[in-house]
Amino acid sequence: MQCPYCGKEMEEGLTQNPQEIAWLRGTKRPLLGRAKFHDGSVVLSELSVMKSSAVTAYLCRECKKVLIDYSKEISDFNAR
Repeated sequence: MQCPYCGKEMEEGLTQNPQEIAWLRGTKRPLLGRAKFHDGSVVLSELSVMKSSAVTAYLCRECKKVLIDYSKEISDFNAR
């Protein structure tokens, strides 16, 4: 995958967390962490007690950016 910022090749890997991985609207840290409590949130990987949460991510070492494409169902390792 090409980096949308600099055009260099990105490395495919994963982002992992022991909790769910979600995008929440705004820039302030929420009091309640679960995405279901936040309007407009997007769950990228569901919470799994046995496997933790992980999503496919692309890293650009040049720009220091990480890109997560959640349009693919296979991005969420727990959905597999």
